[in-house]
Amino acid sequence: MDLRARLILSLSPLLVALAIIGVVAVYSQQRIAQAIHRVDNTARDLVEVAQSESLILLEHYYVREIIAGRQVDRNELEKIRAEARNFFAAYGQFDAGYIELELVARFEAMVAQHDAALTFLDRGNQEKARELISSTDYHRNLRAIHNLSLGAQLEYEAEYLRRVAELERIANEGFWIASAVVGVAVLIALAFAVSLIWQVGKSVDQLTADAERLAHTDERGQLSAVSSINQLQRLRDSFQYLLDTNHERQQQLTAAIEAQQAQLEREMQLQATIRALSLPVTPLGPQTIFVPLVGHLDAERSKQLEQTVLNAIQQRRARTVVIDINGLATLDEDSIATLIRVGRGTRLLGAQSILVGTRPEQALLLADIPSDLFRFARDIPAALSLAG
Repeated sequence: MDLRARLILSLSPLLVALAIIGVVAVYSQQRIAQAIHRVDNTARDLVEVAQSESLILLEHYYVREIIAGRQVDRNELEKIRAEARNFFAAYGQFDAGYIELELVARFEAMVAQHDAALTFLDRGNQEKARELISSTDYHRNLRAIHNLSLGAQLEYEAEYLRRVAELERIANEGFWIASAVVGVAVLIALAFAVSLIWQVGKSVDQLTADAERLAHTDERGQLSAVSSINQLQRLRDSFQYLLDTNHERQQQLTAAIEAQQAQLEREMQLQATIRALSLPVTPLGPQTIFVPLVGHLDAERSKQLEQTVLNAIQQRRARTVVIDINGLATLDEDSIATLIRVGRGTRLLGAQSILVGTRPEQALLLADIPSDLFRFARDIPAALSLAG
C-alpha cells in the first residue's frame, strides 16, 4: 500500500468520528429542540396557572371594593372579566386537563355569585350583597380556586423541573457520545500512526544496517525485506539495484585492472626483451666481445649499457670490448659521459675498449675523450687486429 494511502487510512478514524459527531449533533439538536419546546410549554402552563389565579383574585378584589363602596366604576370590572374569559378561552384551546377545566368552572361560579351580589347591591341591599360574598360557599369556592391553582403550580413546577432535567440529560448524552467517539477515534488514529511510524522506522533501520554492512565488504549481498509500503519497497529495490550494479562494476573494474596489470607486465617483459636485444653482446673471439649501439642512449639504456658491458667482461673474462657507435642516432654530452664511464669501468676490470664505426660528425665530439680510455678503429676487422 502507498505511504500516502497509509497516512489517509491512519486519519480515517478522525474523519469517521467527525461524520458521527455531525450525525449525533443533528440528532441531539433535534432532541434538544423538542426538549426545549416541552420546557417552554410547561413553563407557559405554569405561568398561565399563576396568571389565571391572579385574574380570579383581581375579579374578587374589584367586586369586594364595589360592594364596600370604595369603587364605583364597574367598567374596570367588565374589562377584567373580559380579559379573564378571553384568557380562559385561549387557555382552553390547548390540551386542557381536569385542573384547567375545574378552574374555569370555579371562575364562572364565582362570576355568578358576584353578579348576584351586585344585583342585591343595585337594589340597595348592601348587607345581602356582603353576606353573599362572605358566605361559606363563596369562601369554599375561593379556597378551591386557590388550592387548584396551587396544585397546578406544584404539578407544573415539578413537570418543569423534570423537563429541564431531561434537557440537561439530552445535552449531556450528546456531549458524552461525542467525547467517546472522539476518544476512540483518536486512540485508533494513534494506533495506526504508531504502527506506520514503527514499520517505516524498522524498515529504514534495516536498510541502514544492511548498507553499513555491505559498505565494508566486497561481497555481494541481499538487502533485508521491508514493510509492504510501496515507497519503502521501491527504495529497497533501488538500493538493491545500486548494490548489484556497483558490485558488477567493481568486478568489471577489477577484471580491467587485472587485465591492465597483465598487459603492463607483458609490456615490461617486452621492453626488457627489447632492451636486452637493443644491447646484444656478441663474442668475436676467446677474449673479445662486441657491443653494437643502436638508437638513442637515454638514462635507462645508459645504465643498462654500463651493467651489460661490465657483467659480460666479468662473465666471459674478456680482455677487449669492441663498441660500435655507428648506429647511434645522436651523440650528446650524456652519451659521451656514458661512454667515458664504460671505458673507465672496463679499465678497472683489466680490459681495453675499442670504438669502431665513428662517423665524421661524431669524431669532433669524441676528440676530448681521454686517449687512455679508448682505442679507435675504422671497422671490426681493424678492431680485431688491434685486439690481437
